[in-house]
Amino acid sequence: MTNGLSGPRKQFLDVLRVLATCAVVLMHVLTGATDVTDASIVPEYRSLLLSVMDLVTWCVPIFLLMSGYLFLNPERTLTYPVMIKKYCRRIALAILLFGVPYAASELVVAERTFRIRMIPEALKMTLTGHTWSHMWYLYLILFLYLITPLLKKVLRVLPVWGVAAVMAVIFLGSSVAPFLNKVLDVNSIPVLPDGGVYFLYYLCGYFFAVREVCVDKAESSGTSGKGMEAGLDTEPVRGKRIGNVWLMAAAVLMMGMILSRTLAGFSIQMAYNYPFTVLLAVLLFAAGWNGRRDGAASTAREKTHRIPWQEAGALSFAVYLVHPVYVNLLYKFVKITPFTVLEQCGVQSVAAGQVVLILLLAAFCLVVLALATATAWVLRKIPVLRKYVL
Repeated sequence: MTNGLSGPRKQFLDVLRVLATCAVVLMHVLTGATDVTDASIVPEYRSLLLSVMDLVTWCVPIFLLMSGYLFLNPERTLTYPVMIKKYCRRIALAILLFGVPYAASELVVAERTFRIRMIPEALKMTLTGHTWSHMWYLYLILFLYLITPLLKKVLRVLPVWGVAAVMAVIFLGSSVAPFLNKVLDVNSIPVLPDGGVYFLYYLCGYFFAVREVCVDKAESSGTSGKGMEAGLDTEPVRGKRIGNVWLMAAAVLMMGMILSRTLAGFSIQMAYNYPFTVLLAVLLFAAGWNGRRDGAASTAREKTHRIPWQEAGALSFAVYLVHPVYVNLLYKFVKITPFTVLEQCGVQSVAAGQVVLILLLAAFCLVVLALATATAWVLRKIPVLRKYVL
């Protein structure tokens, strides 16, 4: 997750960033509830829960696509000193400032007391990746940031078709092959590590950036004067139409994923390397991105609409960091989850229970999102945190 770059081209990133952050919160509201709930309650709602997971698991892939789009842009120069000092430092500080207290809280809960020695223990846990589960993304993005300058050098000499071939191999080996093994209930199909799919998302972002650069160069070299003005006039309309096509494709895919769970009883769960999650993430990113400058023909009204998205997008990283605090408070200390409330409602039929459960998940998500957003807003008021971490 990055804060992005300034400029007229980046408005859609704020929209995607905010929506993906909301999806992350909903995903953790759901998974956190199932983790602390009696397994006997969940099975009759399994197809619904899997459907909801399918509809939100694109969130982390979208973050990786955005990072690849921003940092692997061929027109952007990134040296190791800049990458480490500006970007890696920010992620490393976030890991320490939030990971250590989270790890320490686990020790306190486990031992029901606080010892001063827990601080170095928590630091060791954080450095070895044993803090709260949502922090895993920061370790991943830190690794990707560290290899980005070297990766950009490789991408400069590697033809586009070569990059596409690498991506195809990763997709087949880390996503399709594991999926086929699960569907066919075999282990004979060779696979690549599941983690390879994260590299695939990062490279997908690069492809969008390359396409954008090609479009810009073609326009700057082949259009001028009145022709250029006419092109700018039609550009937003054409871009919106293309975006709508991608959005419709994503909606069709979502509907197919839901029907496969609810009607066909498809129960395989693969998280971020699920082939349909890969396709959905790319389609949603394409729907937001249109290969054009968002601000090329912006009106005053469009600029007014952009400001709230920018402000919300600026809070997204902090919201991601703190929202599990409120999920854990509700589930582990207050002892209230969507499933406990559902039990108290005394719903008789499964169909009615599914409707109530959807409403409860939405309500819990909104509560957690509101509390996390308020906390993020306060944290960003602290100058040192705003400048170096958030």
